[in-house]
Amino acid sequence: MSRFLGIDFSGNHLMWRPGCGRSNVWIADVRRSGERLVLERLMRVQELPGDEHPLERLAALLREGNFDDAAIDAPFSVPRVFIPPIGYAGMLERIGSLSNPVGRPFLRSADFVKAIAGVSPPLNPPKPMRSTDAYWSQKGLNVRSTLWAGARGGAAMTAACFKLLHRAHRPIWPWVQESRGLLVEAFPMAQLKQWGLPYNGYGKQDRKGELLRKGIIDGIRARIEIGRFYKDLVANADALDSVLCAFSGLAIAFSSNAVPPDDSALFEGWMAVHA
Repeated sequence: MSRFLGIDFSGNHLMWRPGCGRSNVWIADVRRSGERLVLERLMRVQELPGDEHPLERLAALLREGNFDDAAIDAPFSVPRVFIPPIGYAGMLERIGSLSNPVGRPFLRSADFVKAIAGVSPPLNPPKPMRSTDAYWSQKGLNVRSTLWAGARGGAAMTAACFKLLHRAHRPIWPWVQESRGLLVEAFPMAQLKQWGLPYNGYGKQDRKGELLRKGIIDGIRARIEIGRFYKDLVANADALDSVLCAFSGLAIAFSSNAVPPDDSALFEGWMAVHA
């Protein structure tokens, strides 16, 4: 039986607090036997066993490598022009090793941008994009720049992800392609777009958002058995996103990635989307 993890992420440090009962960081544990996919477990990051900070608990889960692939809804890198001569691995080691502000498990977004670019944000242009970001943006998706530290920016998510990747010490796709226990970058909105399912508005906590989530769940039920977790997925878009993330891991494990990486991918990463 194969095991795939889907992780819906957050760049908001408050969502990682040990006692946060409304955390939007969710983990889906999906098992595959033959052609059968089953959602085995669904939980917030705070439910992981241990006394360490939740981000450290998640890093420990990934470090164990007891899975085929784990896919995370967060940017793994930055645009190619900002990758230093030491390469991605060297950059990840340097940034991931930086000390965190008091009371936070990862860098502030502005500090992250300055550490990467050498200047304080905003940059010029203020919202540089990776090739994979630009691809999905051209498809009509709202993709956040990994180096935009302003309102609804992607820098906070990227800073948090750099810390997790650094602490996890796992091989990362697409820099490593042939290995068990890979970490993979996911983008649930792109996955829904690829499958022709609703990808806007399903996160809203109103009647319309609930109906959209039900429609998405109905749309994926032929792909995965969700069992007793139906109510959780209807109630919470972040929980639903974690399940969608798992399919990015499946895409890499079974060579079913809808959009093959281009030449920039080994510098700046690439999102995996199941075909």
